Amino acid sequence: MDEALSGLLVIDKPAGLTSFDCVHRVKHILQAKKVGHCGTLDPLAKGVLLLLVGKATQEQENFLGLEKQYRFRGQFGRATDTGDREGAVTETKNFSHITRRRLESILRDFQGKQAQTPPRYAALKYRGKAYYRWARMGVDIPRVPRPIEVYSMELLSLEGAFWEARVTCSRGTYIRTLVEDIALRLETVGMLDDLIRERVGTYALSDALSWDRVTGSCREELSAHFQCAARS
Repeated sequence: MDEALSGLLVIDKPAGLTSFDCVHRVKHILQAKKVGHCGTLDPLAKGVLLLLVGKATQEQENFLGLEKQYRFRGQFGRATDTGDREGAVTETKNFSHITRRRLESILRDFQGKQAQTPPRYAALKYRGKAYYRWARMGVDIPRVPRPIEVYSMELLSLEGAFWEARVTCSRGTYIRTLVEDIALRLETVGMLDDLIRERVGTYALSDALSWDRVTGSCREELSAHFQCAARS
């Protein structure tokens, strides 16, 4: 095992895998002692996931704070216990009053610095246990609002119950919660239907290795795709 193996991998995480699944697989391929990701993506989500290998993991904090850009699809009129389409439906509500003009106005209101309450199903810890573990046990825990910033948000489409937008935001922003909060401001309920992380800092999908490329590579091939961890 090469103890000097160190670098940054930019991968395009597919839907259905956790960020830890990706870390585990890359660690196995590279035969590396240390591999860490720079910001969790939910299993539902696709897109840019930064992985640091070896000594580069010491720079993780520098990457966690990078600006994120997402493209997402929300659905009005339907709420779930997880805030996305993978959860159980908890409420339905009329949404026929929502117009593109009104939605665009609300999106402008959500830009800027604000406090956001993390979702019940999150990887954040409370008393040493992830929020989602408490939620699965049916236990409500205190969730303290955290400061975030939405730098920009652009409405891309609105067709019936479904709408798409692109958002650039700070570390710690939960798109599921953003979608739910926007729906509430529009006097309905909503959930996240699809999510793609298009960019982290200057690292975009165009920089990313497909998951098939990752899993089809040997150690030498994969390490050849290391990028400079100082580019952030």
